[in-house]
Amino acid sequence: MVTTAPRKSKVPNILGDWDDVRFFLAVAKTGSFSAAATQLNTKQTTVGRRIQALERRLGAKLFDRHRHGMEVTPAARGVMLQAESMLSNATAIERHLAGLDREMSGVVRIAATEGIAVQWLVPRLAELRRLHSDVIVQVIVGDQVLDLATRQADLAIRFFRPTSNQIVAARVGNFGMSIFASPGYAEKYGMPQSLAELDQHQIVDHTSLHNLAAMKPWTEAAERSTKIVFRTNSSHSAMEAVVAGWGLSVFPSYSSKNIALVEAPIDLNIVRDIWLVSHEETNKGARIRAVIDYIREQFRRDEREWFSVGTRPNSMAAA
Repeated sequence: MVTTAPRKSKVPNILGDWDDVRFFLAVAKTGSFSAAATQLNTKQTTVGRRIQALERRLGAKLFDRHRHGMEVTPAARGVMLQAESMLSNATAIERHLAGLDREMSGVVRIAATEGIAVQWLVPRLAELRRLHSDVIVQVIVGDQVLDLATRQADLAIRFFRPTSNQIVAARVGNFGMSIFASPGYAEKYGMPQSLAELDQHQIVDHTSLHNLAAMKPWTEAAERSTKIVFRTNSSHSAMEAVVAGWGLSVFPSYSSKNIALVEAPIDLNIVRDIWLVSHEETNKGARIRAVIDYIREQFRRDEREWFSVGTRPNSMAAA
C-alpha cells in the first residue's frame, strides 16, 4: 500500500522567532517601515532589512507596497491571528515580570507630548538621575498614544483620561491655553484684544491642534485667517517660529515660564487636564514605581505655579 505524504501548509510559519513576529506585526499594524521603526525604537533601514531577511527565509512575500503604505499579502494574512495571539501572550508575561521586578536598574520609558517633554519634564530629570543613577530614562516624544499594555512605554503623561480598565490614571494638574507672541512682535504690531482682532495679525499655525475638539476657538480663528505665515505639526517648531517673531500662536499657559513671551489678554476658555498613567501590572516594578513617584512629586511641587487653572480639586491618589 502506497501512502501519500501529507501536504504541507502553504501558510508561511513566522512564529519560530519572537523578534520576527514583533517586526512583522509592527509593519502590518502601522502600514509603513518608518512608523514601525518609531514603534520599535529602531531605524527604518533595520525594519526593512529584517522584513527582507524574513521573506527570504520563508520564501514568501509578506507585504505589498501601495501608494498609501505597506499591505499584508494574502499568504501572510494567514498567520496574523497566530502572531497577534503570540504578541498578547508574550506581553502579558513581560508585564507580569516587570511588575515583580525589584531591580533598580534598567530602562524606564516615558511617553509625553513634545511641549511638556521639552519645557517641563526633561529639565526635571537631573535629580532623578542623581537619586537612581542606574535607571535609564527614555523619553518618547510625540502626539501618538503608545500602548502601555504592549509596553511601548512604561508610563505616559497625557491630556485625556484613559478608559482601559487596566490603566491606572492620576490627574496631576491642569493648564489653560493662551495666545502668545514674542516681545519683538508685540512691540512692532501690538497684541490682539479679542479673537476678532486675530484677522489683523500674522499666525503661526500648529496643525496638530486642529484635531482636538477643545481647541475649536483657536482652530476656527486660524482657519479664517488670511495671514498664515508658517504651518507645522511640531509644537517645538511652532514655538521657535513665534520666538523668532514670525507671528502669534497658541500654547499652554505655562509656556512663558521658561521662554520670554507676551500673552494676549484673551480668554480662550480652554482648560486641559494632565494625567499620569501607567499599567496596573507593570507599575509595581521597583524602577518604574520609583520614576512614577518621582514625577508625581515634581507635579505636586509645580502644581500651583505651572499646572493649576481655577480651583478644581486635585486627585493625585490613583497612581
